[in-house]
Amino acid sequence: MKLTDDYKAKLRLWAANPQVVPLPHAANLPRFASRKFSSHAEMNTWKSQYLRKVAAQGGCQWTS
Repeated sequence: MKLTDDYKAKLRLWAANPQVVPLPHAANLPRFASRKFSSHAEMNTWKSQYLRKVAAQGGCQWTS
């Protein structure tokens, strides 16, 4: 049987040759500390304010 006929061949090839790929991280994000919220509404208002700050500074840069 050829590898192209086997649907699980790709998974076996990936398992036999694992590669570690570095995840990108976002640079220049505004800092924030650990917080506790009393409700989802409070968390959502904080999150929308935070996203407005990110948008006001022109977004973030993804680096690897």
